[in-house]
Amino acid sequence: MKDREKVVAIFLERHLKLKPRHQRDIERIFSLIQALALLNLFNRERDDKDNVYANEEDIENAFKLFDKISESQELGIPPYIHNFFNEIIKPLFIEANNHLFEQDKEQKAEPSGLFMKEIMRRHFEVYGRMLPEWQLRREILPALEDAGLIYMEPDPNDKRRNLIFCTTSPFKIIN
Repeated sequence: MKDREKVVAIFLERHLKLKPRHQRDIERIFSLIQALALLNLFNRERDDKDNVYANEEDIENAFKLFDKISESQELGIPPYIHNFFNEIIKPLFIEANNHLFEQDKEQKAEPSGLFMKEIMRRHFEVYGRMLPEWQLRREILPALEDAGLIYMEPDPNDKRRNLIFCTTSPFKIIN
């Protein structure tokens, strides 16, 4: 690849504070660029030894592909769990706390938590299939909690069940 420095510069622009995991991420981006160049090898520049060179389009498309999974990569969760949070939990939490938007922001109102049954019902509405409770309880919610997207507290009315809250304030979630 001729534009290796350009790819690194684009990556550094997007990640101002580097983490150890970014060493793996930049290699993934290079792999995506190489794969895209090979997929389009008949339309790419070649030298006399038949080496295929990636072009601007390959670099652009590789970053577009990586952007689709980069946020979940940063959080350390699988993309399907990150999508679950964005498509199910976050909108449900905003709906449940709509009353906080209508009140004066100076008042310190507590957000309403979500029940697992509400999340499972919304999953059925969105995806058209039931989500097993054990999968939500054992796989999805712990991963989201470890990533810092949600937290759980015991229900004050029934200590046997937990309420699920988004970690950011509902006012910040919408933006």
